[in-house]
Amino acid sequence: MMALARAWLTLFWLTFRRLLWSSSTLMILIPLACAAVLLARRRLDQIGDIDAAFHEFSEFAILVFVGFLAPVCALAYGTTSLGADREDRTLLFLLIRPIPRWLVLLAKFAATLPLALGLATGSFYIYCRLAGEAGSLAYVLFLPAVVFVVAAYLGLFHLFAVLLRHSTIVALIYAVFFEFIVGNMPGIVKRAAVNYYGRSIMYAQGAAEGLARPAWFEPLSVEAASWVLAAIGLGSLALGLAIFQWREYRDLT
Repeated sequence: MMALARAWLTLFWLTFRRLLWSSSTLMILIPLACAAVLLARRRLDQIGDIDAAFHEFSEFAILVFVGFLAPVCALAYGTTSLGADREDRTLLFLLIRPIPRWLVLLAKFAATLPLALGLATGSFYIYCRLAGEAGSLAYVLFLPAVVFVVAAYLGLFHLFAVLLRHSTIVALIYAVFFEFIVGNMPGIVKRAAVNYYGRSIMYAQGAAEGLARPAWFEPLSVEAASWVLAAIGLGSLALGLAIFQWREYRDLT
């Protein structure tokens, strides 16, 4: 048991270190930095009307951050943690080790979780600081939605990595196009998009501060949306663990 625990911790640390100092980190820092520059130029901290500043920053947080930057943070690590080993054909060496496959994938997920959450919450904190008092209020209200959304995307993208060889490309198309199109459709169709539930939390949390939602957007309650996001993340991870345990990767040989 101790040998298995040491093997898991070693795999966790190697994956964490590899992803931290990878091109994925550099690539995600570029759009995050660009967003910070654009937000700084809007000078929300100098707007005298706190309600107007909060409304403008909330649009950025809902449409830009949760709609694009948060899934990209999860994408940068969610598919690469396993997909990089598959592309480099080093996954075969992991599969023949005396460690259960599901523990391998669990170590990969555990290594990406602090990276993606740290990058997303850290950048969101910087954006809130740039927005001044309105940003400080938004940070308290919207942070739970950011955490739930990133965790849900991570579980989903790990499932993509288990199922698909070129999972990064598929996940990018899913995050940028599918989520945007489906998440903005009328009716219940938008409930197939992860960002719908994140936006539901943010609109509900900001309602007390006068944040108005679009007329066509019908949000769920904070509790319901949070439970759905948790179910998406944990359900995707559980399904990925089950498939990874038994699937044969014939393309590795």
